[in-house]
Amino acid sequence: MAFAALAVLLLLTCSAKANIINAASGSFVNVSNAVASAPAGSTVLIPPGTNVWTQTLNLNNGVSIKGSGTNQTVIVDEESRANNGGQIFILAGNPNYLTELSNLQLCGGVTNTSPNYYGSVVCSVIANTPWRVDHVFFNGLYAKNIATYGNAVSVIDHNIFLMRAIAIEDNGYVDGDQFGDQSYALPPTYGLGSSNCLYIEDNFFTNITGVAAGVSDGENGARVVFRHNTVWNDFFANHGMETGGRSRSERSFEIYDNTFNYSPSTPNYPYFTMANIRGGSGVIFSNTVNGYTSIVGLRNFRSTDAYCGQWYPFCGANGTDPWDSNSPTLYLSGTSSAPNGSSYLQVSGANWTKNQWVGYTLTNTSSGYFSVVNSNSANAMYYLGTGLVQSHPPMTFNTGDHFKLYFVYATLDQPGRGSGDLLRDNGQDSNGNLITLNTVTGTPSWPREVLEPVYCWSNTLNGTLTGMASPYPGIQVGRDFYNDTPKPGYAQFAYPHPLTIYHLAPPTGFKTISP
Repeated sequence: MAFAALAVLLLLTCSAKANIINAASGSFVNVSNAVASAPAGSTVLIPPGTNVWTQTLNLNNGVSIKGSGTNQTVIVDEESRANNGGQIFILAGNPNYLTELSNLQLCGGVTNTSPNYYGSVVCSVIANTPWRVDHVFFNGLYAKNIATYGNAVSVIDHNIFLMRAIAIEDNGYVDGDQFGDQSYALPPTYGLGSSNCLYIEDNFFTNITGVAAGVSDGENGARVVFRHNTVWNDFFANHGMETGGRSRSERSFEIYDNTFNYSPSTPNYPYFTMANIRGGSGVIFSNTVNGYTSIVGLRNFRSTDAYCGQWYPFCGANGTDPWDSNSPTLYLSGTSSAPNGSSYLQVSGANWTKNQWVGYTLTNTSSGYFSVVNSNSANAMYYLGTGLVQSHPPMTFNTGDHFKLYFVYATLDQPGRGSGDLLRDNGQDSNGNLITLNTVTGTPSWPREVLEPVYCWSNTLNGTLTGMASPYPGIQVGRDFYNDTPKPGYAQFAYPHPLTIYHLAPPTGFKTISP
């Protein structure tokens, strides 16, 4: 079915791209006038030249933009950041035509250098609408370079990213699914079934700030395939349930056949991981990684962070939050005898078996902070702390602090969990907070997400075959993730992506830049 749909789209695009409209110059006025006069399915060619743009061009009628070369057609970003602005192009697309942005350079400006968190190129289209961004030189933009929305048939390929910020952020899978609830209620799409996922392939990324930002990032149920790319001094990222407010985790990722390099001369060398996975599931295989300390960092910040205000209504996974799968049992409660400011719990007279509480959730009810136990002695518990807590200082205990001990089976959207019940908002409470419900139970409750492990195989780290691990006891090898094991039944989607088969003409002026 996926290949049949793509075949139809390719027939439409190859038959429709006959009209070529030449813009009089690369100025915004001349290019926008050419786009306005172009019939659906046409391509506007921009001549050589450097032009400063301060306005946003909307491509919503199936018209494509093609420059004269990445070192010939240069657009300088001086877009206003006011009112969530800063977009140079918005690709809204047309279901009957391929919308393409190609063969030009987008360059950071000198005046509007404040961060643009909403994307210099925004691709926001309805389902099955094809778009492509290729052979574009993203040259030091003070912005997320590309922000995408919706489950289009799409590919970002053969681009150069000199990064000051996140290169590509995928903000959702289902058109109009603001938070990712529908994506998490739908079946998974991997390999041959992933034609409507965002494809990122054959690109070159290098971070020019010394502070890694993320070559690809995703949230709100995003589904992404990242393959055959070269990365210098940065990493693959995704967001978990701790993104903020109602946002859900990225739903799925496929990361394979990439090369990641972190230079010894770069700050933070060696970098802590090639891929920082905070939620969702996927496959990670056949990547060549050098200059990092791990292939994958599996994280679950909700299991160590008590900050509810930012994440309402989901809050933290403290063992009583209704959105997680919890044991109903209160296993222990009592009072700490540890010295003030201790980074552990001590209970006088306890006689516990060594490590019997590993994986349980410990709450300091005096402070409201909590974390996951990773070891215990006869009378002391130790837990995840520094480096694994994001929203407040790590939990400590004073003499006389009260504690409770619970157990969490699984947390909402954690790494290794997949589809579940549909969540939906149902108005607001008296304080203006969203009321979110599980549509199956009619209450705030665990959506019964199925186990969908992350599979990792054939990756090399600094020349050695390496798997992945997690410091979180709730993310378990052999349950939530597997090393040295291909995903059963998995087969890659066609490479190169079928949309890359179509070209108006060979690109010119494209250069590969080495760090």
